[in-house]
Amino acid sequence: MDYILKPIEIVSKKVLIFRPRILSTILFIPFLYVLGWILAKPLFFIGLGKENISLIGTIFTFSLFVISIPKWFEIRWGFNNPWQIVGIKSIDKKENRFFYLLKGFLYSIILLSLILIPIINNQWGNWSGNLSSETLLNSLLLIIGIGFAEELVFRGWLLEELKNQYGLKKAIVFQALVFSIVHIGFDMPAWQMISIIFGLFLLGIVLSIIRIKDQNSLWGCAGLHGGLVGIWFLINNGLVEISKDAPIWLIGPGNINTNPLGGFYGITLLIMMFFYNLFRYKNKIFNFNNDK
Repeated sequence: MDYILKPIEIVSKKVLIFRPRILSTILFIPFLYVLGWILAKPLFFIGLGKENISLIGTIFTFSLFVISIPKWFEIRWGFNNPWQIVGIKSIDKKENRFFYLLKGFLYSIILLSLILIPIINNQWGNWSGNLSSETLLNSLLLIIGIGFAEELVFRGWLLEELKNQYGLKKAIVFQALVFSIVHIGFDMPAWQMISIIFGLFLLGIVLSIIRIKDQNSLWGCAGLHGGLVGIWFLINNGLVEISKDAPIWLIGPGNINTNPLGGFYGITLLIMMFFYNLFRYKNKIFNFNNDK
């Protein structure tokens, strides 16, 4: 096994010390993706389909990412407390991570309820409550997997990495921009893509502010993000039958599963959420540690 891991370790260290530093930041995730794909590819020969190999490759990529985080912060920045840096652990032992997680999840319920109520009231959707065990399982995996994994990547690693290079305020904007662009699909009209990008950009900003107000904890972000993805998946796949006549400004653009935060109404809610948190927690935001 060492003959496989040793070259990976050597190449990984080379990636970590690229100059300028932003270059290694850009290359890091694609580099891990290639490694994950290489590790998953041999499974093709035992009969696994392409979709399963793709999923396993993604799991390998994320596993490599988690394993690499301590070395990343140690080699690049001299930090020995990576899980505190990215918000998984806290210096304060009294911190209640479950409380932050639950509060974030409740935020997602409130936000989606504000979208669902006008859908039902205007008869653009009917409550059906038809949920299969497979749909429930997929929703749970989205809540846990997407909520935690993406927040660790974007509001954890990427936010801290950019903050160390450009300062907090620029880091919040840049990570939100990257977050929005990597989620966009290019199989829809340009104005819909722009709408989704803007909505996801605002979501990335809001999630960053939530992390700051939660004393640097990532768990509230994970609860909100996971809840938004998982609950809307349930709504779209059996919980509510949404009419094809439902306006895009309310349910958002999309083909099979729409993105309500990419519609005008969802964007308005995110703007209100942004200003509410900005003004209420402005002292925490502008005095956040290690800003440049």
